[in-house]
Amino acid sequence: MRVRATLRIAALLAALLAALLAWAGAASAEALRTWRLSFEVLSSQHALPDEGKKPSYADKDALTRAVLAEIVPYVWTTLGATAARARSRVLPGGYGDEVNPAIHSNLQTSEAEARRLAAALGYVFRQYAVIMYDLAAPESEVRQVSARFARGAVTPALAARFFGLARQQLKSEKLGFSATRSRMIFININTGIADDAFAEGLARAAAAWPEAGIKIEPPKPVRALLIENDWEKAKNGEDYVRALGPNAERLATALSALQRRHDGRVKRWIAFLHPSRPPPQRQAPGAPASPAQPRP
Repeated sequence: MRVRATLRIAALLAALLAALLAWAGAASAEALRTWRLSFEVLSSQHALPDEGKKPSYADKDALTRAVLAEIVPYVWTTLGATAARARSRVLPGGYGDEVNPAIHSNLQTSEAEARRLAAALGYVFRQYAVIMYDLAAPESEVRQVSARFARGAVTPALAARFFGLARQQLKSEKLGFSATRSRMIFININTGIADDAFAEGLARAAAAWPEAGIKIEPPKPVRALLIENDWEKAKNGEDYVRALGPNAERLATALSALQRRHDGRVKRWIAFLHPSRPPPQRQAPGAPASPAQPRP
């Protein structure tokens, strides 16, 4: 009798353990969602010369593509993520009154890992914020409105023009967008504008450019988060370091090496855009003036 009872209890415990493992596996699978991380590789922390050539969109685009190939994969692998899991493209992005090339990476992962990746990217590239969002979120207090164009139609010039029209209608310094090749995604985060008014403003912007054939979709839920660091107060990226989670200090040490590498890349890029001028040559007393030298 005791043996049978013991076997029965063991069987029940085994069944319970199997159920718990199945539940944990299902919960883990549900936690993996497709997150999109959008970020730039230049910031106000990278000082550009006041004089000389102003970098064009094409100049910034070339730098961004080089950084995507040379540095971004190492940021991810430093945190243990597999860079091959991500699909990344350089596409227009906008915030405030600027449109710049940005890296948009889609990665199936958990929210916790996406937060850590966003913090690491913001730290290395000295960004004030990296936005991460899940467009397939079933519910959220945050809404996004997409402006759809013809397939493959979203170019830097098109994005800049429509963003200008949107800014005229939605007068918010916090307005921003990310893009795919066929749509511009406006996430209503921190703008202070009601969701319906947000969508109506974008509809008016589309109506001001009828030949573009823009379709404005109704507001939809989006799980969107800004992972931030205030570089004026946290000059060493402490806000990002805290968001790295376990082993934050060790990870920050490894990421600092990538940050220095990126800073050097930006300095070389700036030097290429603004080559230093050779100092003027002094002329020996009594020597005839050169043709390039004006005569008194």
